[in-house]
Amino acid sequence: MSRIKTLESTEVPQPIAALYEAVQKKLGLVPNMVKALGHSASALQGYLNLSGAVSGGKLPAVTREKIALLVAEQNQCDYCLSAHTAIGGVMKIPASEIEAARNGESEDRKEQAILVLTRHLLATQGNVSDRTYASIADAGVTEEEAAEVVANVALNVFTNYFNRFAQTEIDFPVVKSHGPSCACSH
Repeated sequence: MSRIKTLESTEVPQPIAALYEAVQKKLGLVPNMVKALGHSASALQGYLNLSGAVSGGKLPAVTREKIALLVAEQNQCDYCLSAHTAIGGVMKIPASEIEAARNGESEDRKEQAILVLTRHLLATQGNVSDRTYASIADAGVTEEEAAEVVANVALNVFTNYFNRFAQTEIDFPVVKSHGPSCACSH
């Protein structure tokens, strides 16, 4: 049971109900996370704005999902792992790539560099070394893409922390975290 009650569209003010409707149109459902965020128009709007902004960036959708999977694994957020595993499946990301992303791994050199950056951002709270930055640049990650990685990490840390705090009931096929791990093994 969720710590923060999920609110249905009939229980929220019209401006929040309109946000629910937009999410319904985009996703085909209103996830429990959105229904829990419905207690705060500013929190819900902030999430939707940042989510919309990063989806319009240069990073491919598959790469953004892999970032989300790695962040959720590192933060042990079963709600977000479950949601992003389901989304990855809808996007036709092979199960082996979903599992690899959870472990910060990719066969693609540039995507691997992005996952290394993601892992280091989490491990250092953003204080990534010059050596790490040089290695990701050497792999072809542009400054624009690096900035978008930071934005995607921030978005996913927000949702991970919110869902762990709210104890949001998982409304996707359940995927459990592998448990505590070193945030910087690469």
